[in-house]
Amino acid sequence: MSLHRPASAIYLKGLEATLPERLMTNDDVAAWMDAKLRGSWIEQKTGIRERHWVSEEQACSDLAYLSASRLLEAFPEEHARVRQLVLATISGDYLTPPTSPLLQERLGLQGVGAFDLGAACAGFVTGLHVSSSLVSSTGDSVLLVACDIRSKFLDRRDLSTSALFGDGSAACFVTAAREGAAFRYLASRLFSDGSVADIISIPSGGSRAPYTRSPAPETCHLKMQQGAALFVKAVEGMTESARQFLGDLGLTIGELDWVVPHQANLHLLREVAKRLQVPSEKVVETVQVTGNTSGASVGIALEALQKRQVTKAGQKVLLVSAGGGGLAACALLEAMS
Repeated sequence: MSLHRPASAIYLKGLEATLPERLMTNDDVAAWMDAKLRGSWIEQKTGIRERHWVSEEQACSDLAYLSASRLLEAFPEEHARVRQLVLATISGDYLTPPTSPLLQERLGLQGVGAFDLGAACAGFVTGLHVSSSLVSSTGDSVLLVACDIRSKFLDRRDLSTSALFGDGSAACFVTAAREGAAFRYLASRLFSDGSVADIISIPSGGSRAPYTRSPAPETCHLKMQQGAALFVKAVEGMTESARQFLGDLGLTIGELDWVVPHQANLHLLREVAKRLQVPSEKVVETVQVTGNTSGASVGIALEALQKRQVTKAGQKVLLVSAGGGGLAACALLEAMS
């Protein structure tokens, strides 16, 4: 069991989310695909109206920098406390080197450790689990950034992926310093089911199938197999992991004030809420205007909740995510105001 409950207080300070400037409506996606369908049909199938894609010149480190640099500017006192940068991404600038040291150098974080964390759709929540463990063991602050760019891996002929995915990043400090914190971190837990690990994949580029052995362009695109099975597995992954996690903590669904799920598609979110019996007004939804931003989605949705200024001190917030690789992660936060 990978349950983490810190012995001392840990906080999330500052939340900065970034969506690229390039807005893609459903009609824009249909035109990009040269598909003869109405944007309203995409919204009906996915619940998504629009998403944001990076420009041809932008890469993961560029988008991650925008969130992280604003965060450092807003909380200069944390700059001196940060001793570790964690970048949750599965769409780094290169296969090698990792993207985190590129971001660390660009941010001017001299002497700060850095590593990439690959957890697909569970990226932000898994990053929070790892970052809080580091704070527990060292007392130093961690700069957590979750960033994914999916638009550059989409196949113009594949509506199942092109209609869903957007690009985005989210950043926050995970710290023992309470002043200015938005949430207190209470606990988190990781889950995995490797039996469905290959349902979402990019076949080429790794050591299993290097590009030189897979010259066909379509092998470099994001693939989603067994769409119906994937939907069921994602729903089950999010609901069962949430139930197990809350059971570990001795809590019930009714004791939650807010639920921030991975923003896969609107129908999936609402099915998860239905199965967990969470009232719709307690579930944070941003997918209609962001699309599925993979590992960054929970961070982006949590920032949206914070900006609404509707939370009250002491309210409990459940973060729940599941997706690529059969990975899932949950975290429980307490609102500070």
